[in-house]
Amino acid sequence: MIVRYLLIFPIILFCFTASDPHFGNSSRNKDKLSSQVKELPWMSVNAFEKYLKDHDDRVANEFIVSDYFYPTVNFWFLIYTQFTSNHVVLHDKNNLSLIYKVLDFSQLKAQGLSANSIYILQNKITQEKISEIKRHLAILEKSPFSLGREAKFIHKILDDNKIKIPINKVQRKLFFQSLRENIRTQTGQRNFIKDGIVRSLPYKTFIHNFFKQMELPSELLAIPFLESSFNPKAESKVGALGVWQFMPLIASYYVPKKSKRPEFDYRSNIGVISIAAAYLMKENIQLMKSWDLAVTAYNSGTKHLIQTKRQLNGRFPKINLEHVIRHSDSNHFGFASKNFYGEFLALVHALAYEEELFDELHQHDRYNVEADLKFHLTKCSLRFDKSLSSKQLDDVLFHNHHIVSKELSYPKLTIVTSKEGLPREKFFQLSLNDMKKFKPIEWEKLLGRQSCSTR
Repeated sequence: MIVRYLLIFPIILFCFTASDPHFGNSSRNKDKLSSQVKELPWMSVNAFEKYLKDHDDRVANEFIVSDYFYPTVNFWFLIYTQFTSNHVVLHDKNNLSLIYKVLDFSQLKAQGLSANSIYILQNKITQEKISEIKRHLAILEKSPFSLGREAKFIHKILDDNKIKIPINKVQRKLFFQSLRENIRTQTGQRNFIKDGIVRSLPYKTFIHNFFKQMELPSELLAIPFLESSFNPKAESKVGALGVWQFMPLIASYYVPKKSKRPEFDYRSNIGVISIAAAYLMKENIQLMKSWDLAVTAYNSGTKHLIQTKRQLNGRFPKINLEHVIRHSDSNHFGFASKNFYGEFLALVHALAYEEELFDELHQHDRYNVEADLKFHLTKCSLRFDKSLSSKQLDDVLFHNHHIVSKELSYPKLTIVTSKEGLPREKFFQLSLNDMKKFKPIEWEKLLGRQSCSTR
């Protein structure tokens, strides 16, 4: 038995050391790799003010950035437009203007290390930087007038944000304790947003037109970028799916349930779920009465927001999201809920000026982005490869992520989106008026008794 363990131990040790580049006597290698992580020089907080102030008047008045939301919007604008997934921002979670460091892992990731090694290294280096910041904060807590190198670093960040260090010893202790506890990391998103813009190109015309018909602002298109970077295959740990990240229960109110033969889910169909999102946002604005609350309700639901509005009723002439954030129970309204609208506004303004902020957006566009999207119901059970021309089939497979195979037989009443016209003898095309009157879950009654030709 002992001999067996002696034989196994070297194998276990090898696997462990292979997964952790910091193990054993690799400190020299660690230091070499750590030296390739750069700290970016910080830019002026007003560097992108012209976009956030909408200098070209491209954003609807309902979505102007107020003074209260400006610091939050500015932070997320930088995350979405300036920093990629190679960057990690170390900041205060309550005051997003308070940014300590921006770490650039680009050179480290170019070393050809495994994804696991990169993950371990990035986490360890980031934690070391956080520990360093906490040490600097502790030094300044004990010696608030220190002019040492560490103290100057913190002094400058606080001074840039017009934050005063309390003179009172007890207050100062609480002040720095809060700063140490509130350090948070955020990975940049620029490359994901850029990819999402390219993915959205074939659908923007339809979504803008349909939302206009539903009397909804086109700025709501920022929500699927916030939720999924406009990725139809995005799936969260809690079961949300598609570009709009609908949960199964919410989706069941708007789209037909997924089929088991073959299994498919309409939440991954960009056109269908965008129509469902329009109905959901229409209901949100009717309930919440303002877009700041209606957009926030997309993330946190309407229940808590309505309860908070009732509690604040009479205290303010018109209750808005700022009032709700300031007075809401933090147990029901955490970091994600508080930041959702600020993130949304950042993306609204980034998308309004996308051609200035993102380069080469249209180089991968394969389809006519101006052509509108058409919606059909199958009149009978069919295989798409047997019922469509090669051009039609290619178009259907591109626009329908819920169609998992062209060689499977799909049941009658399957919803199909396309830009190509489909054979009328097998497909029923919905009109815009149909889609304005009925949710996708109600479309099957529009087919009536129409027959299907299998020729």
